[in-house]
Amino acid sequence: MSSPADPLSLTLTEWEDLAESWKEPRYRGRQVFDALHRRRVIRYAGMQELPGALRERLAVEMPLVLPEIARREVAGDGSAKYGLRLSDGALVEAVLMPGGSANAAVNEFEDARAMRRTGGREDGGTGGAADTETRGRGDAGRRGLDKKFTVCLSSQTGCAVDCAFCVTGRLGGGRNLSPGEILGQLQAVLTDGQRENDGMRVVFMGMGEPFLNPEGVLPALEILFESVSPRRVTVSTSGITSAFPLFASRSRRPNLAVSINSADDETRTRLMPINRTYPLTGLLAAMRAWPLESRRRITAEYVLIAGVNDSVADAALLARRLANIPIKINVIPLNEDPDYLPGWKRPDEKTIDRFVERLAQARLTVTVRRSKGPDARAACGQLKGRTADPRRRRGLPAP
Repeated sequence: MSSPADPLSLTLTEWEDLAESWKEPRYRGRQVFDALHRRRVIRYAGMQELPGALRERLAVEMPLVLPEIARREVAGDGSAKYGLRLSDGALVEAVLMPGGSANAAVNEFEDARAMRRTGGREDGGTGGAADTETRGRGDAGRRGLDKKFTVCLSSQTGCAVDCAFCVTGRLGGGRNLSPGEILGQLQAVLTDGQRENDGMRVVFMGMGEPFLNPEGVLPALEILFESVSPRRVTVSTSGITSAFPLFASRSRRPNLAVSINSADDETRTRLMPINRTYPLTGLLAAMRAWPLESRRRITAEYVLIAGVNDSVADAALLARRLANIPIKINVIPLNEDPDYLPGWKRPDEKTIDRFVERLAQARLTVTVRRSKGPDARAACGQLKGRTADPRRRRGLPAP
């Protein structure tokens, strides 16, 4: 096979095939793969298990180049948002969020409030959400907290889905990222943060719509799953129903998160124009058909916006539409951005409580996300890469 431009794009089998084509034992390919993705070695010179001549040839023919860290913004909670410059000059953003969750099965991000639990099960009867901080936040005595962290990756340089509440979407579409560019983000963030795979979760919730880039995301997942359990990886989609079978057919699948945001088509179309192409009825059918292993559920992401989708009636309709789907609902109070999301407001705490309590009455598992990194514009929906709206240059109305 011919040498690809980006070594981070190669799967394990492709590395073994490459080694064989270079008249090397196939296990040399596995050694390179393991060094890159298990041990996070980013220089061939550090792969001492390889012969010197092979290290030199790799350096010449398969140069390892990570995205350039163009900027780094650190939030008060320790989260870091990275602006990463790719080889063609495009800028994407990734986020490292330190800390663990008291119940990792509920949410890949830190939950500040979760439903009360009784006997190890969610108590969906009375009480609704518990107004308590997740154990470990501010608790220096909790063992292993510092070892847990989440990395949020981008799959495109922009997003054409154009959700009304998302800064990335407000700034317009961009190109797909290659598998190597996706995994290069991870390598750059882990190297800068001096982190390894242990305790890591990975979420595809950054810039872009992962289901619109299967050519980049699926190979990246295949590579990632060699060193990280699929149960520790989540891919989020706005509901590109046509791509569900492609992702679902894989023998190893990530956790699935679906951005719902409204249970009626009119409101969802207002918030997510993609609903015109992929309406709720088909999306819910695709979610019901998604294959789930034991103890796995789909996550329904619901961005709560004041006066738009936050009423008790909205919650009741959502509960009815999601009936009979193994699901957990992650309520995300809007992360405001006065520059790019003018007029959109997060609900007050009483409104959030009423919404969550109505879902709890339907015996649904529900959490409220307290997104990490809002003061660094690194929270859910705040990633942008660009700082200028391309629609302004084309004479189109800005959001």
